[in-house]
Amino acid sequence: MRFHSILSPDAEAELASASRWYQRIDPNLSFRFELETVATLRRIEKFPYQFPVIDGTTRRAVLKRFPYSIFFDLNDDESSVIAVIHQRRSDTIWMDRRRK
Repeated sequence: MRFHSILSPDAEAELASASRWYQRIDPNLSFRFELETVATLRRIEKFPYQFPVIDGTTRRAVLKRFPYSIFFDLNDDESSVIAVIHQRRSDTIWMDRRRK
């Protein structure tokens, strides 16, 4: 079964913000960040159960070359992306969103 990823508006904003930050450093770095994010989202869509459950039903996928994690829940045939957060930021960000 293949899942379809749905990004929350907050997750989309976080991706855009991180991409802009890398863009200011080096355009190629921003491009690589975006490619890796897309690759990780595809891994989530193909093999969502490979990622560990970290709280309740929320799972975390860690990007390989960048210090970001993607937090998502599985619903029927969708993976709902709650947040894309730098690993040094507080976990309470995605926890608060999940409660909404």
